[in-house]
Parts: sequence; structure tokens; C-alpha cells
Amino acid sequence: MTLAKKLRTRLQQREILVAPGVYDAFSAYRAEVAGFEAIFVSGSALAAAHLARPDIGLLSASETADIAARIADRIGIPMLVDADQGFGNAFAVGRTVRMLERAGASAIQIEDQQEIKPADSPLSRPLILQDAMVDKIKAARDALTDADVMISARSDAMATEGFERALERAHAYVEAGADMIFAESLTTRAQMAEFVRQMDGKAPLLHNLLRDTDEVTDAHMAQQIGYSVALFPGTALGAVGAALDRAFADLKSAPELLGGEPKIDRIGADAYLK
Repeated sequence: MTLAKKLRTRLQQREILVAPGVYDAFSAYRAEVAGFEAIFVSGSALAAAHLARPDIGLLSASETADIAARIADRIGIPMLVDADQGFGNAFAVGRTVRMLERAGASAIQIEDQQEIKPADSPLSRPLILQDAMVDKIKAARDALTDADVMISARSDAMATEGFERALERAHAYVEAGADMIFAESLTTRAQMAEFVRQMDGKAPLLHNLLRDTDEVTDAHMAQQIGYSVALFPGTALGAVGAALDRAFADLKSAPELLGGEPKIDRIGADAYLK
């Protein structure tokens, strides 16, 4: 069974799939060792880890595919890859999907934001037209060679157009061929529950657990509402950043090796070198 097929099969279960955000082969491998069934290659985590920059569209499709390929070479669990807006129009989306499928993605996420953000407001979320996103989803599906690879459609319409338009876009994206739907900025339990009700099981729904100010802050609650996938895009990067701050502060104040802690093989070198 391919990893893409394994992901599709897993999403038929009622239990929610928890996918931590990763940013390189090391973080992906540690997630697999921890027992996670799938990972999310987060665009914001890639920008932070590889560029030390905010997620404002600085990474290219080829850079993303290269990182995804390195991750896929090390792990044996499905990988959902954040492809931003597909890195261009519908033609570019087709090329991006082919690259990411070859890199080992089991699912590819495309959002309905504009390809290029205004220079004076790089963190804004201006949307493309619904029909343009529909064309991107169709192009993504046509580009796949493995029909089991899933296309996840993210909509940011809630933040700019409101709930009803977010729902309308979600239905249109499913009709266009999206296998999963991710409606960003649903911040209350009531909004999420109504979205689940209105989608009526047409596709698995993803929820982003990123802000502790939202009402739903744990995967079990999202499962009770009816969601299938819980993404935690910032957990790994936040933990590593905090650990580096502590380690480098200690080293700066006392530049010496501190004994007493056993060496831990965190990359599986012992097994690899046998």
C-alpha cells in the first residue's frame, strides 16, 4: 500500500489524525519516532527554519520540493505538504503538484490567497477569485499521476469575506476535486460545528491549532465537533527555538562541555550504520 493510499484509508477512521508541523528531515524523523501517523510540512515553519524570515511567500516551489524530498527519504509515514498558493496560476500549480508528488507528498495543500502579497501589507490575505481557485484545484488533480495523492484546499475567506462565503468556496472546491478542506480563521466552536454541519461529510475537514486564543485548542475537541485532521504547524519550531535559546545562553555564559547527560542517538545513526 502506498503512503498516499494509507493516508486515504486512515482518514476513513473516526479518530482524528494529529499531524505535527515539521521543517526538515530531522524534525520529521523525530515526529515519526514519537509515533505520529502523518506529518505536515508547514510553509511558515519552512520559511522560519530555512530563511529565518516570516511566511510572506519568499520560498520557491523548487526549494519546497527539495526539502520535501529530503524529508520523504528519511521517513515512512504520509506527508502533507503546504504548497502555499501553488506558486502561481493554474499552469504553475500543475508543475508544483508534479514536483511535490515526485518528492513524496501524500497530500498537497493549496490556498486561495493571491500569489503576490502587497508590498505594504505582506502579512495580509487577499484572495483570488473563486473561479480562479477552482481552476487551480482542477489543474492540481489533472497533474497527478497517482490518483490516491490528495489535494487539500485551504480557504482564507473567513477573514476577509465572512462565514457564508468561506462555506460557498469550500463547496465549490470539493466539486472541483479537492479531497480535503481547510477553512482558516474559524475561531469559535460554534463556527466550526456549523461548518461541519453545512459540509455534511462531503470531504474530510482540517483544523489548524495554532492560536491559544481560539476556543478550540486541542485535537479531541476538534474530533468531537467532526474534524478529521488536526494540524499543529508551530509546535516543533517553537520547541526548538526555545531549546536553542536556552542552550546558547548557557554556552555563552559558560563555554564548556557539561557532562552527566548520556548521548542520545536522535537521528537513528546506530541502526543506519549497522
